[in-house]
Amino acid sequence: MPEPGAQRLAGALSAKVDAAERSARVKRHAREVGFDLVGIAATSVPQGYARYLEAIARGHGAEMRWLTERPELRRDVREVWPEARSVIALGVSYASEVPGYLAAPPGPEEGWIARYAQGRDYHLVIKKMLIALANRLAADEALGAIESTRHRLFVDTGPVLEKAFAQAAGLGWIGKNTLLIHPGRVGPGRVGGEGEPGRGSWYFLATVLTPIELAVDTPGTDHCGSCTRCLEICPTGAFPEPYVLDARRCIATWTIESEAPAEVIEPAGLGQHVFGCDLCQEVCPWNRKVTPSRHAALRPRPENVRPRLDALMALSEEGFARRFPKSAVRRVTAAQMQQVIAAIRRGRDG
Repeated sequence: MPEPGAQRLAGALSAKVDAAERSARVKRHAREVGFDLVGIAATSVPQGYARYLEAIARGHGAEMRWLTERPELRRDVREVWPEARSVIALGVSYASEVPGYLAAPPGPEEGWIARYAQGRDYHLVIKKMLIALANRLAADEALGAIESTRHRLFVDTGPVLEKAFAQAAGLGWIGKNTLLIHPGRVGPGRVGGEGEPGRGSWYFLATVLTPIELAVDTPGTDHCGSCTRCLEICPTGAFPEPYVLDARRCIATWTIESEAPAEVIEPAGLGQHVFGCDLCQEVCPWNRKVTPSRHAALRPRPENVRPRLDALMALSEEGFARRFPKSAVRRVTAAQMQQVIAAIRRGRDG
């Protein structure tokens, strides 16, 4: 049963504008604060939840204990925020024209940092945008002018199935590499004409759990077809089948999520990856024509593109913090990265 406050809110909203107009207003606010993609979904994604349960049952979550804690919270976002009546799914491009790992391979003494971490920490950038969006929603009388604190904001930090909600909200489909792929079409909730963010998978995702009743969008449909390039390029066999990722075999997990990388890394498949891996995205045909991100803070810092391994090995923990200010690379410590570099050298020399 809806809470009394939610019932009053629904009544007030229905007297002003209908759900479709409310959705249009929300999308306009989202675009105006800088989001590249925006769509609306209901509070649950049953197919996505079933995939999630199967993945953790098969042990595909690897060492990421936060994925397996209280799985019931991911069944419906109202388990996380009881006031939620709709989910606003959002995307921010981090695409760049810097040649990737395959186009310009790192040298023997160079490393590769995944594109998403080459610029400023996306959590910091997107959280500001989310707060700005919540404030705009609160100021919009046609949306009920409800307090900004009654919206719950997430950017890769809570028990929300962001990719599944993004697909449900029409932002794209979840590809065979298990990443959301935006088709690049102009349509409702997307920037049209000049400024269209471009197709592909170079997007950060975020969600807003809102008490506003909104009209939902048509879910994205699969356009992977018979292509299997992402599955074939993976050097560690992390995809046991299409649309399934076993994180225990994933370079990104080894180099970012593992507390003791030396114990899990298989050097022969590591290549020059010091932090994350982009291979399954680089070969995706949907990423062939890159539209660079308009978000300057997310563009690559020159020092984070093919950094020298010897320089990284020489860093103390304090030096590591100075070398990677406000960076997602700080997800790991200097000691963890140095274990990765040692494995890179073993794989290269052995």
